[in-house]
Amino acid sequence: MKNKIIKIALVMSVFLVILSCDNEDATGKSTNITNSPTLNVELDFNNSQTLIEQEREYNFTVSISEPQIVNVVVYLNQISGTATNGDDFSIPSSVTIPIGSTSVSGVITIHEDDLIEDTETAVIKIVSGYESNVNGSSSETATFNIQNYTEGDLLIDMTWTSPIDFTDNLGNAVSDEAIADLILYVTDPNIPSSINYLTVDDEVGFESLNFVETFPDGEFNLVAGFFSAENFSGITADLDISLTFNQAGIINDLVITVPAALNTRYVDCQSTVLAKITKSGSDFSIEQLGVPNSSGIPDDGTFVGNYTVVTTSEGQFGPAFDGNVTLVDEGNGVRSFEGDWNGFGLLLTWEFAFDPTCGTVTFVDGQSSELACPGGPGIVMGSSTEAGVIDPSDENSFSVTFTENTLSDCGGVPTNATIMFTKL
Repeated sequence: MKNKIIKIALVMSVFLVILSCDNEDATGKSTNITNSPTLNVELDFNNSQTLIEQEREYNFTVSISEPQIVNVVVYLNQISGTATNGDDFSIPSSVTIPIGSTSVSGVITIHEDDLIEDTETAVIKIVSGYESNVNGSSSETATFNIQNYTEGDLLIDMTWTSPIDFTDNLGNAVSDEAIADLILYVTDPNIPSSINYLTVDDEVGFESLNFVETFPDGEFNLVAGFFSAENFSGITADLDISLTFNQAGIINDLVITVPAALNTRYVDCQSTVLAKITKSGSDFSIEQLGVPNSSGIPDDGTFVGNYTVVTTSEGQFGPAFDGNVTLVDEGNGVRSFEGDWNGFGLLLTWEFAFDPTCGTVTFVDGQSSELACPGGPGIVMGSSTEAGVIDPSDENSFSVTFTENTLSDCGGVPTNATIMFTKL
């Protein structure tokens, strides 16, 4: 019995020595310590997507800073939206980074169905905050605006990027869509002051428009303008703007990009015509028209000579300046012409000016028609906030929008009017 006890004790001693050697290194610390790495999420797509409902996959990758001796489970969940997980889209409840690995890939799937539905939204968060064995994590929230699959409609999605990388006060990177919030306008190029359809997002994010088949036929300009922009201590940035077009079974992810289309310095006055669409029933043709914002004012001696002028959007007094006129270069971007406003038989000199910062053309403020109602302040013309965007290298045709009756004479109110000049 005594020998057996000695043998057992000897075996236990050897086992303890082996165990001790396996868990100790030269520093006396365990080599199998479970540390807490940082966790990061990378999306293979922009984190705000607008799409026609169709079967489509969006990939993402979750990574940790160093491998672990245990699995790292990362959770996904829908945090808001009207779309239904399993019907309109599918996400895994979790993805797992295996022992010894540093990353795992996952897929978000958007589904197609035959139901006629309104636009549905799914806001999905990757990394819930309940992950264990990690020290810090960078989550991603992806928003999907799923528009109903309707044959004949044209879906237009506007996105933008900045070549300058901005950071917040904590040094965190600011995403492109957070630099500025833009508006997508759709206008008739023959009536550039009128906005027929307008999408405004007062939350920072991308803009989209579903140009439905029942909209009227014709030619329409797609215009980008500012809703707002962040102030980065006076540092401004150009924005490259892209439009993506989709039409079921006909147009698939057609992209046009206008580099430096807008600059955050000119939030209050700048907009840019990106493209023109021509619609005939369910047939659409698309033409890029983008003019970079740094176009400046026209060269001296251009935008002069004989033009026809046509009223394309009347003010409260009717047509203005219809007929033939001669444009004169007054210098520093100012042009003038002699015109008879509204056919009252009073020929006067009128001036408009090109704006070098915003690529626009505006009427000079405070120009009197020399007409007035009894006891009134006079009928005066001035600039409009809906100034026309021009290409300073193309003098063949352009529009000027001005405010008619700025002093509200004759019982009227200030009203926008637009005239179009076409070179003879």
